[in-house]
Amino acid sequence: MKLKEMVEIINQQHPEIGTVEAMKLLNRAQDEFSARTKILESADKFDVVKDQRGYKLSDHILEIRSVDYDGKHINRLAGRPKYRDLT
Repeated sequence: MKLKEMVEIINQQHPEIGTVEAMKLLNRAQDEFSARTKILESADKFDVVKDQRGYKLSDHILEIRSVDYDGKHINRLAGRPKYRDLT
């Protein structure tokens, strides 16, 4: 089923919802489905900066499953870090 057909069905059942809002709801449902089923997987790469612990991640990242640094796997932190950056 194509997006246009899905929007038409939504508009028939809910005439108060506009086309743009229906498309946003469908996109949100698709993102939630992908996150729950873990159907999509990708890898991102970015440069690290000395003495910086926090980084802005891309909006498409829903979950981090693993981290590698300099070709080596980084184990998941158990508990809270000794020092926290609250900026």
